[in-house]
Amino acid sequence: MKTISIANQKGGCGKTTTAINLSSALAGLGKKILLIDLDPQSHATYGLGASNQNPDRTIYNVLTDNSGRRRPLSDCIMNVSGSLDIVASSILLSTIEQELKDKEDAVSRLHGVLSAEQLDYDYVVIDCPPSLGFLTFNALRAADTVLVPIDMSAFSLMGVAKLLGMLELIKVKISHSPKVNALATIFDRRTKYSQVMLDEIKALFKEQLLGTVIRMNVTLKKAASKGIPVTQFDNESNGAIDYTALAKELSKIDELEETGKVKDEAAQKAILAITRASPETKALPQDLPVQEETPHLIETVESLSREVSFAIDAPEAKDIYLVGDFNEWKLGDGNRLSKGENGKWEKRMGLSPGRYKYKFVVDGEWVLDRSNNEREANSFGTFDSILHL
Repeated sequence: MKTISIANQKGGCGKTTTAINLSSALAGLGKKILLIDLDPQSHATYGLGASNQNPDRTIYNVLTDNSGRRRPLSDCIMNVSGSLDIVASSILLSTIEQELKDKEDAVSRLHGVLSAEQLDYDYVVIDCPPSLGFLTFNALRAADTVLVPIDMSAFSLMGVAKLLGMLELIKVKISHSPKVNALATIFDRRTKYSQVMLDEIKALFKEQLLGTVIRMNVTLKKAASKGIPVTQFDNESNGAIDYTALAKELSKIDELEETGKVKDEAAQKAILAITRASPETKALPQDLPVQEETPHLIETVESLSREVSFAIDAPEAKDIYLVGDFNEWKLGDGNRLSKGENGKWEKRMGLSPGRYKYKFVVDGEWVLDRSNNEREANSFGTFDSILHL
């Protein structure tokens, strides 16, 4: 069973549309699908005509600790059609963070539920809320793959940067690193701006960008208003064609990875050559954009034989950690920098000769070493600083 979380903190980029129609298209390929609506707004629930579900049988009831309301996941599953099931959402879900705030397993609650249940599904698809809070963190923790819909706007890319940063923190804090794929959505081939934005997305994500492009199509909205997937509303529409292509692409990637023919990035490169042709694109930029840093932060790395001094000026910071290849990217007291005079933080480490990727974590935010111009793109679509000794 594979778990796909669909996330982007920006609203209107096609998250719920993708969750509904990808789930339906996968079911149309003979896969058994469970869609979990993790958004208190319940748009996926309404979009699949499941709003008449018993209000005591929603994802809130699965996650809550309230003994009078809690239900097993199996009791909350509702069949939509054929091999497509859904766990509906409700406005009560917006209270779950407050309920679980003192629980140690709070951010892994959904992961624990999916791991404990004996689920007979090929895919679990999770529709995330348009935020990077508690619910989205739960979805990312539970995911094998994070699918990031990006519409053709600069605001959508801004939201992606925060999401990728959260994924990196999940890797550091709980050693969980889901695969990330970007999906271009709401593409209007009639406008030059859509093409410009698609080029920018390709430059950022490279092989992590799926070959399928979801075109702008009013039929997707009409289908949602009727509470049915687009493949059932109009199977010959561009929306149905695009989401069927997406389902085939993701299925093929998983099949190839499971049979060991190709892995990770190699799998995605192979699929790009066999999926339907995407809109014509211009030559991609050769250089990745440099990540912009908070202006008041100034970092230095001074090589002292095999002892390295990492320092950062951040007078307003409360906690700063150094993570990288040399400490397995794990946060801990041993990796915390010490605050000195004038707001300067410092950490000295003895390192063997070699090549190391690293970053600072300043009050929960990733920060590159700005004084070190050598950096490298990572699998999350962001960058790491590189140190050579």
